[in-house]
Amino acid sequence: MTRCSCLRMFRAALLVTVLLPGALLPAQIRPTVAVWNPAAEEVLVGSQSGLQGFAWPALTLQRQLECTLDHILDLHPADDGRRLAVAGGTSGESGMLQLLDLRTAEILLTCTPHTDRITQVCWLPAGEQILTASEDGTATVLHAPKGTVQQRITLHSRPLLALTYCPGPQVATAGMDGIIRLWQPQDGMPIRTLDNHTAPITDLLAAQPAAAGQSLLYSSSRDRTVRLWQPARGRMVRFVRLSSIPQVLQLTSGGDVLLVGCSDGSLQLLHPESLQVLRSAQTGTGGINALLQHPVSGDLLICGDDGLQRLSHRQLIP
Repeated sequence: MTRCSCLRMFRAALLVTVLLPGALLPAQIRPTVAVWNPAAEEVLVGSQSGLQGFAWPALTLQRQLECTLDHILDLHPADDGRRLAVAGGTSGESGMLQLLDLRTAEILLTCTPHTDRITQVCWLPAGEQILTASEDGTATVLHAPKGTVQQRITLHSRPLLALTYCPGPQVATAGMDGIIRLWQPQDGMPIRTLDNHTAPITDLLAAQPAAAGQSLLYSSSRDRTVRLWQPARGRMVRFVRLSSIPQVLQLTSGGDVLLVGCSDGSLQLLHPESLQVLRSAQTGTGGINALLQHPVSGDLLICGDDGLQRLSHRQLIP
C-alpha cells in the first residue's frame, strides 16, 4: 500500500469513527494500564483499585483478581500466554512485582526489587528474565522464577518512567531526567545516550521496520514531542511537536499508524515513518494512560483518567 492510499484510508475511516458505550466513572475505576487475556475476550485492567477483569466488548466487570499491590502501574504478559507480570508498589516505600498465573489467577511470585514504585516492566524474549524500571531511578534485570536481581542499572539521576526492549539486544530506559539510556541486558553495560528531549520522557516504544533493517525507537516527552530514533546508530531521524503532552505510544497491529494518547484526552494518529499527523480525535476519557488494540476486531480500548472507552475502528480494516 502506498503512503497516499494509506493516508486516504485512515482519513476516510476516521470520519465515521464513533465512541461506543462502555465508559466507566472515575468513582468506579481510574485505569492506568490494560492487557488482553490469552483469548482476548477479557481485558485485565490495573489501577488503584487493584486488578480487575472486564468482559470484551461490553466492558462489564467480571472479576476482581487477587493482587496485593497498592497501586498497579504496569502489566506485561509473558509470551507463553500463562504468566502475567504485575508491577507497581507504594510511593516512596517499595516497588513490588507479582507474577500471576492467567489460567488459575494464582500468585506465583512476589518480590520487592526497588525502594520506590515500579513504573514499567517487560519480559525478555526467552521468558526467564524480567526488566523493571522504577521511580527510585534504577532499572533491574530479574530472574523470573525466583525474583532475584541479576543486574541493577544506575545510569539515571532521577525517577524512571519508561522502559522497552529493543532487538539487538539492548534495553532503553528513560524518565524524569529527559535522557534515553541504551544498555546491554546481559551485563548492564551502557551502550549510548540519546539526549534530544528537553523535558521528562513519558513513554518508549520499540519497533521493527516492515523491510529488513535495524530496529526503531519512538519516544514521547513532556516537551510535547514524539521522536523517532535509530538506536543502533544513536541517531534521531525526525520529530513532531503536538499541541498536548503525549503520554503513551502504541503501533496499530499492522504497523501502519502510530497511536499517541495525550494528556488532554486526545488521540493522535501519526504516520509511523514521517510522523505526520493523520488525524486527531477526542476520546472523552480524560488524560490517556494506555492504548490497546483488539487482535481480531481492531477496535481500540482507551484507558483514561475518567475510565475506559471502546473506540470503533472497524472501517480501518482493509
